[in-house]
This record gives sequence, structure tokens and C-alpha cells, in this order.
Amino acid sequence: MALTPKDAVLFDLYTSLAERIASGARTTVEMVNGAAENRKGLAKRIGEIETEADELLGKIIRRIDDMFVTPYDRGDLQDLANSLDDAMDSIEGATDLIVLHDVKEMPPGLTDQVDAVRRLAELTAASMPRLKNLNDLDHYYQEAERIEDEGDRIHRRITATLFGGSFDAMTILRVDRVIDQFENSLDEMTRAARVVRTIALKES
Repeated sequence: MALTPKDAVLFDLYTSLAERIASGARTTVEMVNGAAENRKGLAKRIGEIETEADELLGKIIRRIDDMFVTPYDRGDLQDLANSLDDAMDSIEGATDLIVLHDVKEMPPGLTDQVDAVRRLAELTAASMPRLKNLNDLDHYYQEAERIEDEGDRIHRRITATLFGGSFDAMTILRVDRVIDQFENSLDEMTRAARVVRTIALKES
């Protein structure tokens, strides 16, 4: 596929959006593993990254709308952008809940879940530049599915721990909402990988 200058700009925007997710995920790892007194400041930074992601989403959608002919299926390109943005929204939502609910005790497994989010976010950011030519993406699809499966197992393990009798009802309620948001972020990033795979199949 011969890219026009407009196409190149569009693909660069996708890469920038994916890089924001990776940045947000790395900051989340720092937040969950670090001192409680630093969480508010780190959550604020994640909120700023989420705002940047929203702005990039707007640029992508406007550029797609302005194109008479899009490089790939218009609906797929919109779905990809929305999935990436939703992943960042979920990361921001989880970290915001940690601060709002003043979650002091992190259950065993939460650091593993957040690390899975980081690994999938970094995989997404590393793979998104190849959207331009759709080459060498098999590892991306396979690894995204593998990390999501791992995340599902971690989520179930954390849930079992929460309801195992060591946590009070209020802590269970608060933490359950946090881990659900992190799970959603993994789901959305995997959905993005599936959209890229759909695009590649249509273009093959």
C-alpha cells in the first residue's frame, strides 16, 4: 500500500496514542508499588496522560472523518482508536479509584495484574508503528492474547483472595472495582490487537 502524507500522519497518531497508554501503565506500576503518600501525585499525572490520550483520539477521529478515502476500513480504524482510548480510560479510572477510596492495603496479586497491564501496553506501543505496512504482527496478536489470558487468571486469583475472609466488606467493594478497571484495560488492548488482525486479514 502506497501511503499518502495524510495516511502517514494518521498512523503516527495511533502510535502516539499507544505510547500514552504505555506511559500511563508504567506510572501505574510506580503508583501501586510505591509509597502511599506518592499516589495522589502519580494519579494526577495519569489523569494528565489520559487527557492527552483523549485529545489524540479526537485528532484521529477528525482526520478519519475528513478523509474521502481511508487507508483501511473506516469502521475498523475508528474501532481501533476507541479501543486504545478506552484502555487508557480504564487505567485512569482504576488509579483514580485507588486515591478516591484511599485504598491502603493492596491485595496479593494486584502488582501482578498491573504488571500485565504494563506489558500489554508496551507491546501495543511497540507494535502500533507496524500498522503502516501490517508486517510482522503475528507476535503481537499471539502475545496480546496470552497476556490477556494471564490477566484473567490473576483477576480470578485476586477475587478469590478478597472473598477469602481476610478483608472487610468495604475493602472488598473498593478493591473489586479497581481490579475490574484494570481487567477492562487488558480487554480493550486485546480488542485493539484483534482489530489490527482484522485489518490485516482484509488487506491480505
